[in-house]
Amino acid sequence: MFVSYVELHSHSAFSFLDGTSQPEELVAAAIERGHTALALTDHDTVSGSMEFAQAARGVGLRAIHGAEVTLSDGRHVTLLVRDTTGWANLSRLLTRAHAHTRDHPSRRILGTPAVGLDDLEVHAKGLVCLSGCARHGVHDEPTMRRLLRIFGPDAFRVELQRPFHRHDRALNRGLELLARRLGVPCVATGDAHAHTPGRARLQDAFVAIREHTTLDASEPLRRGNHAHVLTTPEAMAARFADHPDAVAETERLADTLCFDLTQDLGYRYPGAEDPEADGMLARVCAHRFAERYPPGHPVHSEAAARLDEELRLITGLGLSGFFLLHRDMLELAREVAVEVRGPDTVRALLPPGRGRGSSVSSIVCYLTGLSHVDPIENKLLLGRFLNEEITSLPDIDLDFPRDIREILIPRVHERFGRERSALVAAFPTYRARGAIREIGKALGLPPGEIERVARGSEGWSGDAVDRDVEIALGDGRERHGRWRWLVELSREAHGLPRHLSQHSGGMIVATRPLVDCCAVVPAAMEGRQMVMWDKDSCSDAGFLKIDLLGLGMLSAVERCV
Repeated sequence: MFVSYVELHSHSAFSFLDGTSQPEELVAAAIERGHTALALTDHDTVSGSMEFAQAARGVGLRAIHGAEVTLSDGRHVTLLVRDTTGWANLSRLLTRAHAHTRDHPSRRILGTPAVGLDDLEVHAKGLVCLSGCARHGVHDEPTMRRLLRIFGPDAFRVELQRPFHRHDRALNRGLELLARRLGVPCVATGDAHAHTPGRARLQDAFVAIREHTTLDASEPLRRGNHAHVLTTPEAMAARFADHPDAVAETERLADTLCFDLTQDLGYRYPGAEDPEADGMLARVCAHRFAERYPPGHPVHSEAAARLDEELRLITGLGLSGFFLLHRDMLELAREVAVEVRGPDTVRALLPPGRGRGSSVSSIVCYLTGLSHVDPIENKLLLGRFLNEEITSLPDIDLDFPRDIREILIPRVHERFGRERSALVAAFPTYRARGAIREIGKALGLPPGEIERVARGSEGWSGDAVDRDVEIALGDGRERHGRWRWLVELSREAHGLPRHLSQHSGGMIVATRPLVDCCAVVPAAMEGRQMVMWDKDSCSDAGFLKIDLLGLGMLSAVERCV
């Protein structure tokens, strides 16, 4: 029998050290279990949202977006995105939530992200609010009435969950009575943190790691059963047999959530829509062409033909603004280089950085200073870098000495505005050595033996931890007790993101506030900030990533000069 249940509360591994499934794993499990739609509501982040949207679109699952947001008093509410305005408001709320998380003097110790009810009131439009999970949600009438005033009766629901903990049925009955007094429906959710029971075991280990303790000591904080595993709509309807209206409300509410993250977010990079860009790029190239290839130069004619060909191609692809923006970055780097090097040093004779990679095959890059390699004399072919069939923006890598890059990145924020520029995120993932050390500690294994196993590991694949234990300890214990759990949990953890970090130099700039497209959070280094998406998600969103890379060898060469 078909059951109209939509899971509106689930977590991926981007709920760092809490969720245990990749977004695509959740999507595949949802399809296998008969779901037609699924909401991803990671803790205080949308880092996995684009991966989730792309995976869902590929298999025909309707992706619903949101986040479980922490309030300033430590309680949680679940926010779901209804439309484009709602996505922008969720991104702004998460930006606000993380704004103070690097206030510690070292900036390495993260504070807890949180927003107040006043922040929700400012950014409520386009969002639906659920009252939150069974353990940390809003359960008192005064706060619920405030949320009802903020979001309105069409966008506030009382959330019911059934984690099979003591008194949860009594809690749900009380919440249902409260919902009747408020005049709003209840909605059932599963609070899924894993797509398989195996990952539920890993979730217990992640709780211990997050709390810097062992599995034994963290028992009161752990879930105690597998009710948080994504299951079928029929199983969820049976779980909430006492609240059939709350089950039916999931589909009614889901039908109002029509935001599609794979559609145009309205991002544009500076110069992308400048009608003067084609002419400006042609003039910049022509001026430099006369210096590089004066009449009588052996390759003057060949270079002129190549320049005409590239400019026609760039104009046809609408990329003139793309090249001018990279040139502006390089000119900004020249200003920074003068400050760092001083105008009277030998280093002042050197360019501020170097282009690298396939972009050196472009004569336009050569003439605009983005490359120092003559593509004509070196007989470099353009097609790998730029052609009529490209489906994404070309990639130009710019290498800078580290002392210049250190000041250049904050200067980009100043030039384009902190609301319109940010670094790209990166997500360090679990590999063998890290998993052995952290999971081994959570399991309470002897520290010295854990370290012997970790140091002897090849450090990459999570599939060979049993061999690592056998080689390091040599007594077959990888097949027994907690050592066996170390082997199995390390395999499950392999490749899952552990925390949010900063890309080595990828920079996003925009003509409108980036916080309307994706949340922006402070980076560990002062003066820097980053979007919550990595380079792949930024590419899927259509963001232009400019690579401002620090090259240690370039610094060494300049010191030699």
